[in-house]
Amino acid sequence: MSEICIALTFDFDGMSNWIANGATSPSMVSRGEFGPIGLLRILDLLDRHDLPGTFFVPGHTALAFPDHCREIAAAGHEIGHHGWVHENPVRLTPEQERDVLQRGLTVLEETTGTRPVGYRSPAWDISPATIPLLIEHGFLYDSSLMGDDFSPYWARVGDRWTQDGPYV
Repeated sequence: MSEICIALTFDFDGMSNWIANGATSPSMVSRGEFGPIGLLRILDLLDRHDLPGTFFVPGHTALAFPDHCREIAAAGHEIGHHGWVHENPVRLTPEQERDVLQRGLTVLEETTGTRPVGYRSPAWDISPATIPLLIEHGFLYDSSLMGDDFSPYWARVGDRWTQDGPYV
């Protein structure tokens, strides 16, 4: 029998995704309110089966639900960085992206006692500044890209493409 490896990862966004996208109604924000309820169910399931997981958490969510984030960490699961308020890095200036990264790192570390080493873009999209910023801040991996099914890799810097030329 072959060994099977599975990575269980979860995005614990809370209300940050809705707030980042300009939610103006209680109905939309309430969709994020289910996050902590679902999180507790997932933590229970992982505990019952003695399975580790990785939870990508925006800094805003760590501020809104610090006890839930501490519970993730106390259960031995990894917490990864997932932006500040679920913003798309492509829509930020390099300075704004640096600020978002640092703000999230600070709150996640203060809340859980551990500095994240993994990153997943809130939009599964990265800017030209993202990978250099992650390397500069000591991240060990990025979980935003989908160029391989299970082998971790860093995005190359400097790739170019056009609609009428080859991918370089």
